[in-house]
Amino acid sequence: MHFKRQEAFRYTFSESIPAICEVYKYSYGSKEKLQSFKADILDLSPNGLKTSSKIDIEQSNDYILIFSFQLSGTLIHFTGQIIRKRKTGAVFEYGIQSDESDAMKEQIIAALKTYSKEHLKKQRS
Repeated sequence: MHFKRQEAFRYTFSESIPAICEVYKYSYGSKEKLQSFKADILDLSPNGLKTSSKIDIEQSNDYILIFSFQLSGTLIHFTGQIIRKRKTGAVFEYGIQSDESDAMKEQIIAALKTYSKEHLKKQRS
């Protein structure tokens, strides 16, 4: 599997972005919610994100994760699957690949552009 950790439009946050993650399992055409928990977004791109949480999630192709978070006043619902998992101290870090939704990618690009402009203004002040 090819990881896109070096992709050009990946934004690493100086302070993590709080998010709520909901985990769903798809089986036999139905969607079942397994759990919901708090997570921190460490970096973000239109194709994926890196997140951390104290919750240990099984890495399974049957699981769909939906992260809900605010970025520059925009509410984003990022849907994807776990492609990488690593335990770091007391937390787990996950690499999440997006579900390839063009609308979500455009929303993320616009929000990241606004966020980076706001962040630059704060640094210059």
